[in-house]
Amino acid sequence: MRKGNKTMNTNFEHYRIFYYVAKYGNLTKAATVLHTSQPSVTRTIHNLEKNLNCRLFERSKVGMKLTPEGEVFYEYIAAGCAQFFKAESNLSDMLSLENGTIYVSATETALHCYLFQAMESFNEQYPNVHFKILNNSTRKSINIVKEGNVDFAVVSAPFQIEKPLQQKVLRKYHDILIGGKRFEELKGQKISIKQLAQYPWISLTPEAITRKFLNQYFEKNGLKFEADMELATTDMILPAVRHNLGIGFIPPEFAKDDLESGEVFEIEVKETFPQRNIILIYDTEYPQSIAAKAFLRFLN
Repeated sequence: MRKGNKTMNTNFEHYRIFYYVAKYGNLTKAATVLHTSQPSVTRTIHNLEKNLNCRLFERSKVGMKLTPEGEVFYEYIAAGCAQFFKAESNLSDMLSLENGTIYVSATETALHCYLFQAMESFNEQYPNVHFKILNNSTRKSINIVKEGNVDFAVVSAPFQIEKPLQQKVLRKYHDILIGGKRFEELKGQKISIKQLAQYPWISLTPEAITRKFLNQYFEKNGLKFEADMELATTDMILPAVRHNLGIGFIPPEFAKDDLESGEVFEIEVKETFPQRNIILIYDTEYPQSIAAKAFLRFLN
């Protein structure tokens, strides 16, 4: 800014102080917000008016009122300050994404079928954001979200939830039935689930939601499911099939390498296995960190 032919050396701090005095119309309140003293604010306004060669405020017992010149000046200063404040906020967000930590509870299937890939892609953009992953069942993951111990959960089975919890489907998929070399007579043909029921089956234990899903599938086809081998986790089904201990349903991501190498093969079933979902569970009232908010936007 120029006064005649002389360049003014007013710095941004003067404009910032002017902005808060004009905004609140009170020297004491402006000083409190700025974490400085009232005499310092008064002195700055006096020097700014001297540099501009005009009065910016009318002073009274009730406060500070902008003069017509002050009102015009405030329009420009407020617009400039808004941009500076926005830049500061965005920079703060960026810095949070440089060292933030995201807490997630996830089921084993959700990790393999969705979350690992999502975290890898997110870290390509924000390599310094860290993840703390708790591997839990759907039920326990939802309880942990309720307790506020994680930012959100990613699960692989439907579950009844209540507000303030919300859910969103992130991905849809179908389990595939796999077998090992012992059952090669099943390769290359479509077989009914009724015929397959006679074979040895590998599945999760009865309390697992995935097992209940399998029970319903058999019941829908007029059959009762009986497992020859029950395992605690989904990732144990593949090696059991690989060792010819039975056949079993599994998400395709778990068996990708073994299918490609020929260690196991997909058994085509006439009755389509029902669609399954990878689901995001979060608490709308939980205060998310900058990093967690960015990852949620990324997932969506």
